[in-house]
Amino acid sequence: MIYKKWSAEMSSVRSKRTWPGYVSFVWVTVFILFHIYWAFGGRFGLGDASNPIPPLPTSLSEWIYFYIVIIMFAAGTIVPLATVQSWGRFIPRRFIFIACWIGCVVLILRGGAGFVDDFFRSTGLLPNGITGLTYEQIFGDEHISTYTLWSSRAMDGYFFLGGILYGLAAWFYHNRK
Repeated sequence: MIYKKWSAEMSSVRSKRTWPGYVSFVWVTVFILFHIYWAFGGRFGLGDASNPIPPLPTSLSEWIYFYIVIIMFAAGTIVPLATVQSWGRFIPRRFIFIACWIGCVVLILRGGAGFVDDFFRSTGLLPNGITGLTYEQIFGDEHISTYTLWSSRAMDGYFFLGGILYGLAAWFYHNRK
């Protein structure tokens, strides 16, 4: 009887400490599935812009960037699970912790930059945003629809959410004994 109660309490404590790792994994899985869907011609979530998906790389620097992103996808899938799965013990804790924080920072910067860029464009303070690019250069259309604009904002929010989740995964992982 005492064992069952203790076991249930420990399980509850462990689940409270591991949920960010699992939720981060779900987040990155959805992220990757959407990219696969878009690669096969899917359009949901991209708005109705003429050219929402960038073309394949053509220069060496673009190919290098492309493969760095692929590696980040792979690491971003493995790292959150490594914070909660037993096989994660075979990876140095410091590596997992730092990788989670890097994911957090990159995703928050990506989402936050999108919000800031959109703010400056929408208010007219910087007609080309902080990137210096016009809507036509970004989306392929000079005038974009509200649907495209909100799709872009939703993506920025999704990146920002991912950053928060990776930060929580790092925090809980670091504080777990």
